[in-house]
Amino acid sequence: MNKRNRLLFKFRSMLYPAGPSGDSDRGKLYQKYLKSCGKNFKIAEQAFIYSPEKLVVGDNVYIGFSTYLGNGDIHLDDEVLIGNHVSITAANHLRSNGSFRFGGSETKSIKVGAGTWIAAHSCITAGVSIGRGCLVAAGSIVTKNFGDNLLIAGAPAKAIREIQVGDFDGV
Repeated sequence: MNKRNRLLFKFRSMLYPAGPSGDSDRGKLYQKYLKSCGKNFKIAEQAFIYSPEKLVVGDNVYIGFSTYLGNGDIHLDDEVLIGNHVSITAANHLRSNGSFRFGGSETKSIKVGAGTWIAAHSCITAGVSIGRGCLVAAGSIVTKNFGDNLLIAGAPAKAIREIQVGDFDGV
């Protein structure tokens, strides 16, 4: 997406109302710019996707308020729920001559499995894969891969326990 289109896009997305109808409209606006997108994609206000052409979104994905999806390939499977103020960044700064400022960057893809919830204020770093049915607790910093059905928490994040059938139902 070029600079002019990005500016027009940001302006258009601000015109949609807060709440469910605006979330759905923003999702439809983004769809044509994404690498691929399933049905019922919703994105809350002030969320920002830096490289929409590198984002793959499954069915029934929701991205929360003021969330940032950074540069690099990011794959969100079906029914991924991303809370407010989450950062998912598939790029890292590199160091050159003792400084990160002009060292360039490298990208490493991120994958989030179906049915996973990434709670508010979490950070998912480059190269991470999170399995299906996981819960990444609020404020977690995920720097390594995790399998399916895990409660993941901390900074840096670690697997707290396996999620069993019935856990969190009706919460």
